[in-house]
Amino acid sequence: MWSRVLKKAGPGRGERVIPLRPLAAVSLDDAGGGEPKPAGEGAAAEAEERETAALKKAEAILEEARREARAIKEAAEAARLKVLEEARAAGEERGYREGLSRAEAEAAAIRQEAAADREAARRVLAEARQAYKEILEGAEGDIVDLALAVAAKILGREVEQRPEAVVETARRAVRQVAEGQNYIVYAAPEVAEHLRRYRDELLREAAPGARLQVIADPSFKAGGCRVETENGFIDAGFANQLEELKKIFRAQREGAEAPPGAKDTTVEGGEP
Repeated sequence: MWSRVLKKAGPGRGERVIPLRPLAAVSLDDAGGGEPKPAGEGAAAEAEERETAALKKAEAILEEARREARAIKEAAEAARLKVLEEARAAGEERGYREGLSRAEAEAAAIRQEAAADREAARRVLAEARQAYKEILEGAEGDIVDLALAVAAKILGREVEQRPEAVVETARRAVRQVAEGQNYIVYAAPEVAEHLRRYRDELLREAAPGARLQVIADPSFKAGGCRVETENGFIDAGFANQLEELKKIFRAQREGAEAPPGAKDTTVEGGEP
């Protein structure tokens, strides 16, 4: 009695032993008569047939094992790819979340820095405004003096070019001074000569029946005049008016109330 050992490929499988049946002697009676065959020849034929059948069965088993191996390999490859895909997806998700977290942190830092910059800019602007205010307050007096000096030059030039401007100043002074019967107008010599030509116009501003006299006074600057009556006087000189304006500006700057009549460009007083 003997057997053939066949190995089947595939994971988890060992060797498989296929037993062979023992050869039996064939008698002439079992053969159904006829010419008897030698016992050795019949046994060899039967053994060959059994071996062929066993080989075919073994081939079938091997083919099945190959198919199972391929299926196992394909399943393993699919599982490997699935694991890789899941790992890649997990990595991408983790990377996305990490990137998003970093971006949010950077954005928060940028917003914080921008807020600090805005606060610093506000402080700088406030300091600049305060410095500008202090500069203006410190220079205000100089600015007023400069403006009045410029105004004086402009008025002087205006008087030189338009002598009638002095006539208008004198008319206002005559109209505003305290009424009386005797009006005296003091002015610079060159201005007094011009005012005398307009004496009748000046009288129309005086009280009815009053007398008016124009006197040249070298102490007056061109463009100014002083009108007196027995009841009061008005100094309508440009220099005096500018000085009064300067006082008004200073009073406003210091927050003090302007004295009564300071809004006028003329000064009215009592009898000299």
